[in-house]
Amino acid sequence: MELALPSRRNRTIMITTMAVFMLGLALSFSTWRNLRQQQDSFHEHALVTARSIAAGIEINLRRELRLPTTPEHANTLLHLHRALARELLLDYIKRTDARFIGLYNPLGHILLSSHDDPRAIQNQLPTIAWASMGNEGEWSGQMNFEGQPIMVLGRISHLTTDVGCPDGQCPPDKQPPLLIIGVDMTQHLAAFGKYKRTAILQTGYILAVTIVFWVLLLGFLQRNEQGKRLQRLESFNARLLDNMPDGLLTLSADGTVVAANPAATSLMGGQTLIGQPLSNLFSTLGLSTGKQPGQEWTTLKTCDRHLEILQLPLKDGSEQSLVLVRDRTELAGLERELHRNEKLAAIGRMAAGVAHEIRNPLSALRGFAQFFAKKLAGRDPEELYARTMVQEADRLNRVITDLLFLARPRQLDFVQVPLAEIFQEVHTLLSMDVETKNGRLEFKAEVATVLADRDALKQAVINLLMNSVEALPESGGLIELRAESHDKGTWVRVRDNGRGMTPEELEHALEPFFTTRDKGTGLGLAIVHTIMQEHGGNIEIETTEPTGTVVSLFFPANHTESIT
Repeated sequence: MELALPSRRNRTIMITTMAVFMLGLALSFSTWRNLRQQQDSFHEHALVTARSIAAGIEINLRRELRLPTTPEHANTLLHLHRALARELLLDYIKRTDARFIGLYNPLGHILLSSHDDPRAIQNQLPTIAWASMGNEGEWSGQMNFEGQPIMVLGRISHLTTDVGCPDGQCPPDKQPPLLIIGVDMTQHLAAFGKYKRTAILQTGYILAVTIVFWVLLLGFLQRNEQGKRLQRLESFNARLLDNMPDGLLTLSADGTVVAANPAATSLMGGQTLIGQPLSNLFSTLGLSTGKQPGQEWTTLKTCDRHLEILQLPLKDGSEQSLVLVRDRTELAGLERELHRNEKLAAIGRMAAGVAHEIRNPLSALRGFAQFFAKKLAGRDPEELYARTMVQEADRLNRVITDLLFLARPRQLDFVQVPLAEIFQEVHTLLSMDVETKNGRLEFKAEVATVLADRDALKQAVINLLMNSVEALPESGGLIELRAESHDKGTWVRVRDNGRGMTPEELEHALEPFFTTRDKGTGLGLAIVHTIMQEHGGNIEIETTEPTGTVVSLFFPANHTESIT
């Protein structure tokens, strides 16, 4: 079953994806900035090393060569003691990270160098380096020297303490020399490389963990949503099954009930269904059918209930099956009502066609029978036969009259009929019949009036009372006539303690010509039923053999609304 359910998964996925993307950008930027800072730190450390070597060289050169304070004499002494100065520089090359040390005059001429090729580094220096050393006093930069990375520091040396020319317009030979030092960057770059790899690995690890967490979160959200969807679907299915008007049973492979909804429990009489074989449940309820429930609707019925059963196998590969149970008692009643109306219609068409044809010769026959009864008075059995002919003619006339009423009910005049008055009239009319059967007729009207046709109401009550009188045992009995109030109308009930009715008799009680009496016409209850239909009401029969019968007539407060 498909079920439309609200979903927030897309919005959650979008938010988490944006969060992962922003975290990745933040980590990348943070790593890049840290690497730049660390690279600058290594460069600064190399530059500090170069400055320290430069300061040490200047101090040792001044001390070993006893350089004067003026640049002019210092340049002269450096030229004279070139061998000693170069040996000092080579010693620094061995003891420190310096790979090149050289002294140049402001014009770029070599004064002293630790390398065999003094111009090896000089040719690699950019033009701006010389200008920066002259104007700013110092320049630094990174380059490759003999296949190795070095940090080059160039600055005005501090070999002399005299400033030279105060006005700054000294000739080159009177200016302090320029000191250029190249410091090995191999270890610095190696350390930076390790740091860089570590930082990248850490960032990658964090991003990988974040992505894994994101994937797990998506899986969790999907599973959580599926769980909620399943829970809602189960809740919906549970509510659907619990509120189904039809019963639903689940049977195991051996026909035992393993699940049942409330409607099934109610239809099965409220008994415990789980664990019971389906056949036992039917036999317990007294349901009978000519065949077992299958993949077609099967009708099971008792005296007062009609159930339809359909059994279907589950399509999930298991051996279980479903059993649908629906109550068709009301539908069966409507079908009986329709069948009854069809019969009445057929009787009406027949009665309308033959009633007049029968009544004319019947009147003549009754007249001749009365004539013979008078002529044969005192002669037995001729007089008895003649009077019997008159009685049977009268009975046949009543049957024709009843048929005409069923075929063409008269126009009813609805008024407020006093029930106590009607009850008293029928009591007076039938008191002799009741006494003949050694019975008692009691009546009580709890309602003053009822909206009905007076003659039709009286006829309906008389028909019911006559049936009750005939049902009384020879030893006598009690017939009660009651009128009770209802929020939508009035109930008129006739109760007797006669023999009652069997289920078969109850099923056909309202059908025309159905009777259990030898001299009955079988039209009494059919006429009552027609009268109640014309009043917009209904008739209900409750009977239990042999304890008696209760026939109830319901007259709605507004018959016009009831009919429509």
